Amino acid sequence: MRREEEKTKVIGEIEKMKANFKNKFCKTQIKTNIQNQTGITLLVLVITIIILLILAGITINAITGDNGIIGNAGSAKEEAEIANEKDVLEEAIVQAMGKNKYGNIEEDKLQEQLDKETGEGKTDVNDVGDDFEVIFIDSDRYYIVDKDGNIEGEYPIIKDKYPGDITVGIDGEELNGKAETEEGGKPYEIWCIEDLVEWSQNYEAYQDAYIKLGRTLNFESRLSYANGKILNCNSIEELRDLLTNTTGSGFTPIMNFSGTFDGQSNEIQNIYINKTGRAGLFQTIDNGIIQNLGISGNVMGTEECGGIFANGYNEITISNCYNKANIISEGDKSWAGGICGIMGTGRLTIVNCYNSEETKIMGDIWAGGILGGTRTAAATPFIYNCYNLGNINGATVGGIIGYVYDHAGCINVYSAGNITGSTIGGIVGAAMWNNVSANKFENCYFLKSNIVQQSAGKNITVNATMLEELTDETINELNTYITNNSTLTSGWKKWTIENHKPQFIE
Repeated sequence: MRREEEKTKVIGEIEKMKANFKNKFCKTQIKTNIQNQTGITLLVLVITIIILLILAGITINAITGDNGIIGNAGSAKEEAEIANEKDVLEEAIVQAMGKNKYGNIEEDKLQEQLDKETGEGKTDVNDVGDDFEVIFIDSDRYYIVDKDGNIEGEYPIIKDKYPGDITVGIDGEELNGKAETEEGGKPYEIWCIEDLVEWSQNYEAYQDAYIKLGRTLNFESRLSYANGKILNCNSIEELRDLLTNTTGSGFTPIMNFSGTFDGQSNEIQNIYINKTGRAGLFQTIDNGIIQNLGISGNVMGTEECGGIFANGYNEITISNCYNKANIISEGDKSWAGGICGIMGTGRLTIVNCYNSEETKIMGDIWAGGILGGTRTAAATPFIYNCYNLGNINGATVGGIIGYVYDHAGCINVYSAGNITGSTIGGIVGAAMWNNVSANKFENCYFLKSNIVQQSAGKNITVNATMLEELTDETINELNTYITNNSTLTSGWKKWTIENHKPQFIE
């Protein structure tokens, strides 16, 4: 309708121009008319050409523009394809669940039903841990189906042409490993499992770099691999088996990182680490920043273990991260934490992070929902706006921190995990306070099941409120603290509640 109005308006203006010219020149002498007839004719011709160009532009834009006929047709075709794929997938899920006496989805049954619906070779179903990936081969799209049959997606299949080279972007752009805020900064990029392996194998080349995760990577999914040609492997299947087979050691943690890693709200899923010593996505961080990242899988070691890092030094910030991995540390040096294992020296700041309810955090000695603990007075962990829902087991166990040697702070935190151990606490398991004034605990909450507040040595009780259950009132208290302390809480996420469990408002 708008295009028709534009055309009518243009034509009207032209008619006015013609009338003006006619009135003007018909009042002049015939001789003048004859002398200027050629000029008038040329002028009208030029105007006519301009009109045609304007109308042509409107027409071309109507056909090829962002909202043009061709663009809309292509978009409508794609939307119809996606709707059809989802309909086919939903029907196959229902049929596959109906063939299982428990109503579960089995990989082979789902594939069988899809073959019936689409024809053999048109789809590919893969069990990728907690979910299934369903690929529609002709459209180069895939969907995630959880064990309850819920569909997530549609997702395009991303193919990295430069696997194992994080200095080249997915589009072939040369990168320099600097933050975008720096002049000419182009962070390194992780687009496939081969890139992660390259980073872990040659960590010294990337110690101080700014690195970004381009998409969610799942160690169980072949779509997260490019060609598998790394670690002396020759195929995706070979590399995937090497990294996920529970008879091996799995992924090698990244060592000595001092840069910035931005997950860009993506996840590293189904990671498997089982090694002697420290274990985590990062084995050691020294003056680093990790942000906007989720992790799931199994992380096991004999010393410090954590979902994000095992051991840290100097100045470290972990923000907007969460753990869905089981963290297990066995041995006489065991520290286990959902986000971090242990902070050796320096300042650790953790903000807007959580440990999920499906996790198990187990340490033979110390264990905490967010942080295993600290072992010297030189470490100062401050945990802001975080929560733990995971189950924690060990000798000395805390809902947020397992053990604190001296300085620490927990502000605006909540723990609801089941805690078992010989020395336990809803917020902190135990502490050896030497400098009481350096500690700060405000607006801390835990469920009644975590009823023991103990501390070793100095017998200082952590200031925390025990709850029968999490309610809207407590959520309001958490959010009110953020509102009333804006100088401290810049960037802190607000809270909400669902089924008596907390969530951050993204």
